Amino acid sequence: MNAYDYIAITTDKKRIQGILWADSEEEVKTKLKLEGYVICSIARSSGKTIRWRHKQVSTTAYQLGLLLQSGISLRRSLELLMDGSKTMLYRSLYEGIQRGQSLSEVLREKGFPSIALALLESGEMSGNVGESLQYIASYYERERKYQQKMVSAISYPLFLLVLMNVFFLVTILFIIPSFTRVFATMHIELPWMTKGLFVLGTSLREHPLFYIGVHVGLIGVLIYAFKQPSIRYRFDRRLWQLAQHKTFLTSLYYTNILHIWALLLDSGISIINTIDITKRIWRNLYGEECSNHVYAMLCKGHSFCESLKSSSIGNSFIWQMVAVGEESGELVAMLNHCSHYYESLLTQYIARMERLMEPILLTIMGIGIAILVISVMYPVFTSISSLGGQ
Repeated sequence: MNAYDYIAITTDKKRIQGILWADSEEEVKTKLKLEGYVICSIARSSGKTIRWRHKQVSTTAYQLGLLLQSGISLRRSLELLMDGSKTMLYRSLYEGIQRGQSLSEVLREKGFPSIALALLESGEMSGNVGESLQYIASYYERERKYQQKMVSAISYPLFLLVLMNVFFLVTILFIIPSFTRVFATMHIELPWMTKGLFVLGTSLREHPLFYIGVHVGLIGVLIYAFKQPSIRYRFDRRLWQLAQHKTFLTSLYYTNILHIWALLLDSGISIINTIDITKRIWRNLYGEECSNHVYAMLCKGHSFCESLKSSSIGNSFIWQMVAVGEESGELVAMLNHCSHYYESLLTQYIARMERLMEPILLTIMGIGIAILVISVMYPVFTSISSLGGQ
């Protein structure tokens, strides 16, 4: 049996794509036609996986976990979800189960996130798959809301920034040139600020491709430099060092990871496996290196607190809470406490940023408008006053 990628049109005219397991391409066609789909293309899978978004992970885990916790078997749950879903995901999961694979094995083939897989595998070993799926759903729903909060915090300031740039560009390209001709006929001696605006407007109109090329080139150089491992490593290391002292960066780095550690430990996964699973989610090369050092120390028998300290992960507050948790046997509770503490700080920082960014950008915009008005009107006022003096 092979995997086939397909693209099809549903009965409500929506374009979908997915993977089906079958013995032949004809079998895939038959399955899709039975669903009432119009087939666009079918091809033998090249090993591609689904790009799981937080919402898709939480929805899939919640729906399946809810049915399993209600006492319905896994196969029957997938059958029910197949009937109510417009995608082929649940069908492909069902076919994998029919082939004798476990749910985690089928989802691993589809690129299910590593943290979710770890929680699911733990649930399969303990016989609490439904509960593990609910853990997964709650975690990824929490992450989705956190991402939405971050996006909403920067979207309005970003909109103001774009609007400000468009305003200045239109002013320099279309409004300033009309004053150039007026001043030329009046033979007025222009101040350096006005001359600079006129030169900038003229060069932008006459050489637009040059300026576009310069900006694109700068962006390309920055992207290329950031993709170089040595440069990226130095940048990530500097950020990591700042996170030891700056509360905002500490909250940004540790809110998520502390919650994940608590979640994995609470599901029965060992601390060594927890560190191994989570070392790649820092999105920081230096952080991954520090996690590898923690993993090595844990394997040698050192305590979690000692391993974190020697690897420069965390700060004095986190180390104290971890030490207390290890001594009292309440490590999960202490990690959750730290996570909630930094989450509250991060929420405060985001709210403060939202309050400050708007007046700051409006002030900058006001200063820019004032500069434009002064640059244009100052020569006019100077000319009028000189005429009055005569």
